[in-house]
Amino acid sequence: MPANRINICHDRLPTASQLSKAGIWFRAIEGAISVMNYNKRKLRLDLPRLVVTDRTEDVLRNLLAHEQTSKASGEFTKYVVIMDSLIDTPEDVAILTKAQVIENHLGSDEKLLKMWNDMCTNIDIRTCERWDNLIVDVLHHYESPWRPMYVEFREKYFSRPWLAISLLVGFLLLLMSILQTGYGIAAYYQSSH
Repeated sequence: MPANRINICHDRLPTASQLSKAGIWFRAIEGAISVMNYNKRKLRLDLPRLVVTDRTEDVLRNLLAHEQTSKASGEFTKYVVIMDSLIDTPEDVAILTKAQVIENHLGSDEKLLKMWNDMCTNIDIRTCERWDNLIVDVLHHYESPWRPMYVEFREKYFSRPWLAISLLVGFLLLLMSILQTGYGIAAYYQSSH
């Protein structure tokens, strides 16, 4: 299959902040890129922990260059594209840092943003079934027509603990009222017959 250019939309994920707002959260896993996984049930994207130092960009670029010029599978390139797509704003860096996916030793988040935003220019992306399936699964949740309603409901009723408690109490009161009405109607019909 011919290599695809990076501008194909299903080669990339939405940013970490966009996925976070859609209910997907991140977890750092120790290990190589092979630990990367998306848990559909828990809406969790597991990513390998990456410690970023002054030498990280050179190492990543050399690995990318090697994979681009060899007949390698394209797994590393796809990993870099996924990370590049997740990191676009300081908010994205903050989310991934809080999840301990990234440990930034560059001195500033701006340097990290620049490194990732410059990483994937002019590269060819080969098909990598494992990571392509991961992207499709994440996009399936993200592009769901129910997502905007879910996000709005979660932010409106579960953004603060007291809102969730008041929603639960309201639901219980409604349920008790329905039961009381049902018992009242049943009692009326039993006494009239």
